[in-house]
Amino acid sequence: MKKVSILIVVAMLATLALAACSGSGSGGGATMDVTMNEFSFSPKTWTVTAGQQVTINLKNAGTVTHDLTIMKTPISGSFTDADKANEVWASDMIPAGQSKTQTFTAPSTPGTYQVVCTESGHFEAGMTGTLTVK
Repeated sequence: MKKVSILIVVAMLATLALAACSGSGSGGGATMDVTMNEFSFSPKTWTVTAGQQVTINLKNAGTVTHDLTIMKTPISGSFTDADKANEVWASDMIPAGQSKTQTFTAPSTPGTYQVVCTESGHFEAGMTGTLTVK
């Protein structure tokens, strides 16, 4: 009877170990809490794992509409419609005083990605941040 009990315990431990090792390999999920205001993100920097599922809680504490857009390549000068081709991911536009939770998959390529608000004049006013993908 003692051998059967030991075998059951070993089988249970092996099952738990295999379950802990399985998964998509994406590093699990992450959460980013972001407050948007005129004309900034708080915090301004975030770090996620490549390919990771990310839940982003956006709060617009400002008085005008804001969004959060992750760019493939940095932009400078003014944000234009042509820059939209370089978007990795863009949140919905969040009206003043409202919040929204969305999800996205982090880029699969590690690196540093520019984050901007695409509302007219907001990027130019300094509403930017940095997403680091490891």
